[in-house]
Amino acid sequence: MHLDVYRSCSFREKRDVLNTFWRTDTTPTSRIGEAAVQYGYYAVICLAVVVAELTLILVVSITHGSLIAWLTAVGDVLVVWSTWWAVRRFRTLKTQFSQ
Repeated sequence: MHLDVYRSCSFREKRDVLNTFWRTDTTPTSRIGEAAVQYGYYAVICLAVVVAELTLILVVSITHGSLIAWLTAVGDVLVVWSTWWAVRRFRTLKTQFSQ
């Protein structure tokens, strides 16, 4: 997957890409939609890495009985939810704007 369309977008278009990817109430152009699909691929990967990192921190923190465990658990839940939403939007946009 390449980021050619996303990289060629202006600052204003990149804001539209983010709105298109993270929100459902937008009607993007084909260019913005394709850039959102390209952005989404990397967003899902990055969020999955953050989930893995927070899970590792959570496991280590629980074994030590640390207060950090609770904070990490809350953060992990939020990131898992964000990852689920990103995967859902990526699949929707990919089927809508596939070439």
